[in-house]
Amino acid sequence: MLKEQEKLILRPRDVQELTGLGRIQVYELWKRSDFPGKKHGRSLFVSRKAFEEWLEKRDGEREN
Repeated sequence: MLKEQEKLILRPRDVQELTGLGRIQVYELWKRSDFPGKKHGRSLFVSRKAFEEWLEKRDGEREN
């Protein structure tokens, strides 16, 4: 079984634990047009790779 840090698909609770953001802040991410998260029915998810790339891009924008 994969450990928490090895999950390939992240749900809002996983993103919350990884980032330290609050529940409402995490759900607001899914409303952003640049966030790679998806919705299928009532389920929200994002691939770990897409999430990490999104974070790196945002960090790069802040540094410039």
